[in-house]
Amino acid sequence: MLPHFIHHDGCTRYAPGHHVHWIHAKKCAQEPGQAVELLLTSSDVRDDGWLALRAAFDHAGDLPEVWMHAPADLRELLARHRGRVFWLPRWHALRFVGLDGEATGLVNVGTEGGALCATTAPGPQRTARGDFTYGL
Repeated sequence: MLPHFIHHDGCTRYAPGHHVHWIHAKKCAQEPGQAVELLLTSSDVRDDGWLALRAAFDHAGDLPEVWMHAPADLRELLARHRGRVFWLPRWHALRFVGLDGEATGLVNVGTEGGALCATTAPGPQRTARGDFTYGL
């Protein structure tokens, strides 16, 4: 069962690069498609919301630059994260996986930029299920 998404950060959009809609999260879990493990740190996220994806291992083809509406929140998530990060190209999403192999977060990213949203720091009210972070 997927948790109900509650956002208290000032942004209500579900467009690419914004929040993860529950249907988007469900599809990412049920039909992830190709998953490319990434080398990604908080310093990879630029102030304008763009980040270049780098494969952790040999990967055929180029990985895109992607955009996210709240770069400070993504930096904070990456700084706290202990585990692996995967690019799900089919769903334009970054999946965060903890050291125990369980998914700990899902971030919607876009291949086209937009205006950054005025957001507040993520808090425990952003999710109804433990430490899982949705969509920033």
